[in-house]
Amino acid sequence: MSSIRVRTTATSTLLLTLLPVAACSGGSGGSGPKESLPQGRDVLTQSAAAMREVKSLGFTLDTEGKPAVPFKRGDIKLLRSGDAQGTLQIQQGGQAVEMSFVLVGPTVYTKGVTGGYQRLPRAMVAQLYDPAAPLDPERGVAKLLTSATGPRTEAREKVGGTDAYRVKATLPKDAVAALVPGVGQDLTGQVWVATTDHRPVKIKMQIPAAAGGPAGAVIVSLTEFNADYKITPPK
Repeated sequence: MSSIRVRTTATSTLLLTLLPVAACSGGSGGSGPKESLPQGRDVLTQSAAAMREVKSLGFTLDTEGKPAVPFKRGDIKLLRSGDAQGTLQIQQGGQAVEMSFVLVGPTVYTKGVTGGYQRLPRAMVAQLYDPAAPLDPERGVAKLLTSATGPRTEAREKVGGTDAYRVKATLPKDAVAALVPGVGQDLTGQVWVATTDHRPVKIKMQIPAAAGGPAGAVIVSLTEFNADYKITPPK
């Protein structure tokens, strides 16, 4: 056997040895092995525990399509005590009307586009929506996370610059009501949970439209955890 044939055979043997390694590693241009995602139940359980420690919260409400909910958009700051302030776009006669509100103790102050603030008893507002509910460990976001059924981690992705796990689950109507009033059935939803501090940063809920139209969605974005809010009655 010539020296050239020996070298060719040795080279072929070496290539055959290296090929399985290259296939497993994806090669220099591949994306590498797929990341193993944590169990959905574990992600939501950790997130619920993190939410029970939150004392204040900023969150926005947005809608996609025409879900059967009484608002279009909201921007709210909330304390664990239930004091809150913010703005809501409410659907009235087919139009989105913006109102501002401040809730301190037993009184809520509301103001429309024109005119000054009006005072109402907190009990009257709480019949429709209780602002203390979202941060209540037994009723709010923490309850929503622990009572979700069939959670499945779908992906790891960025939400507003935050690295998060996206978990799909069924959200029970009683727990959803703490965030979205007027919901009368369980909802399909997705929850994005930060990979570092385990706080939920986004919740998306699929909601049927009114009058049998196409389904819409409500998106809750959670920010400013434990911010030092000072909520006082308007002057």
